[in-house]
Amino acid sequence: MSTLTAQKNYSVVPGLNMGIFEPRDFAEILGIISKYEVPLTKITGAQRLALLGVDDDQMKSLQAELKPFIRETGKNTVTYVQACPGSQWCRYGKQDALALGKKLEKISFNEPFTAKVKVGISGCRMCCTEPYLRDVGLFGSNRGWTLVFGGNGGSHPRIGDVIAKNLTDDEALDLLQKCLTIYQQESRPTQRSARFMERFGIEELRKRLFEEQE
Repeated sequence: MSTLTAQKNYSVVPGLNMGIFEPRDFAEILGIISKYEVPLTKITGAQRLALLGVDDDQMKSLQAELKPFIRETGKNTVTYVQACPGSQWCRYGKQDALALGKKLEKISFNEPFTAKVKVGISGCRMCCTEPYLRDVGLFGSNRGWTLVFGGNGGSHPRIGDVIAKNLTDDEALDLLQKCLTIYQQESRPTQRSARFMERFGIEELRKRLFEEQE
């Protein structure tokens, strides 16, 4: 068993949202990690790959070798998408979480966000990816998706507000984009969605989302 040294150097490999690896690519990634004798690797809570204890002089060359396996992210996208196996791979799944997550990863916004935007997508009501504690949360049922907005964990947790239920994939993505656009327009610098919702309020958000469109 390898022993992790006291050094705290680490690198989180981006572009591996939802923890998805093609088996062939994963084997090559492991080969590169072994070549550099990375002391310890970890799948993070965000379902990304952390390389722990790498020396500074090796970090750049290691990242360069891993670059071909990293998905390029679009401009002004969410920070990351965390998703469960969904109906495609889990017997409890009611909706396809991975398919919706892939669609969401492709969405780019006109302006950058003022702070991190984390998304959790669960294919059923068990909510394995904790959608109520994400900036944007989606969980599935037999009737469609439920959209939750403004959740947060951390030292000042907040349960997100339910925005709408029984949504199709397209309806969920459309409403999600509208929530995030309002957040972009009205949030303060560095303000996460939970603190934004405490100030802005669910009633005002619903008014902007629904009443002003009638």
